[in-house]
Amino acid sequence: YSEEELNSGFKKTMAFQPRVIKQNRGSAGEGIWLCWLVDGSYCKNFGDASCGDSDMLKLMEMNDNHVEHHTVAEFLEFCVRGPVGPKAGSWESTFPGKYLEGGKEAGGQLVDQRLLPRISEGEVRVLLVSDQVQMIVHKKPDGGGLSAVGGNSI
Repeated sequence: YSEEELNSGFKKTMAFQPRVIKQNRGSAGEGIWLCWLVDGSYCKNFGDASCGDSDMLKLMEMNDNHVEHHTVAEFLEFCVRGPVGPKAGSWESTFPGKYLEGGKEAGGQLVDQRLLPRISEGEVRVLLVSDQVQMIVHKKPDGGGLSAVGGNSI
């Protein structure tokens, strides 16, 4: 994403259904956010609506499952300029945001994907070396949470 693509794309996808926004670098859940509209008023079809800057989001960061509430504009500012951005508001996250920093060459990319409603059941990870499967792991969140980071391998 460029900043402009992130702004227009996220506002459209967020208006449609809950999202997972994740950076293209790091591990252990940092830079991965589950996103919901606070008022839950999603449009029926993709593209029917776009969020406004002042729409409120419930955000859960997957590294520690903490929850924050921010406007769409504050979240997008955090993603681009970090918590010190002039429109970012006040953040509890200990991570720096700035997910587009350095561009594609430095891994400065974001993935915007649908939040799967059954994520609490866990996820399957397939570990490969070259084209050979080394291990298949089912990671299940602890205590009914949503993040498998630090969860149990079954």
